[in-house]
Amino acid sequence: MPYEMETYQPYASSRVVTIDELAGLFVPDQEPVFAYGSGGEDVLIVSVHHGFSTVSLLHDRTWYWLEESPDADPVEIVLCGQEAWVPAGAIVRPEIGLAALRLAHDVPHLMTRFKWRAQ
Repeated sequence: MPYEMETYQPYASSRVVTIDELAGLFVPDQEPVFAYGSGGEDVLIVSVHHGFSTVSLLHDRTWYWLEESPDADPVEIVLCGQEAWVPAGAIVRPEIGLAALRLAHDVPHLMTRFKWRAQ
């Protein structure tokens, strides 16, 4: 299954990319958002920002944040070109976002490899 990539800088656009292209496209300049499994039962969405990423997973009809800490204090970010509030613990290092994307095809492994918080 291919990955969908949307960018918001300098304008909104979308395209399909392969797993081999991810590392080269995982740069914050265009604020890309990657999705895997759109329209399915399990969906992974990763947003890329300057110095951090956010990772959301839809699994068993529940949305989760990937978290690196239990900090629940809300932090304002720009997500998909719009202001959004996310828990501070869901602001993760970019390499974690990329690692999650590479495992998107294996949700059981994804669920055990990282810590998740219900949204």
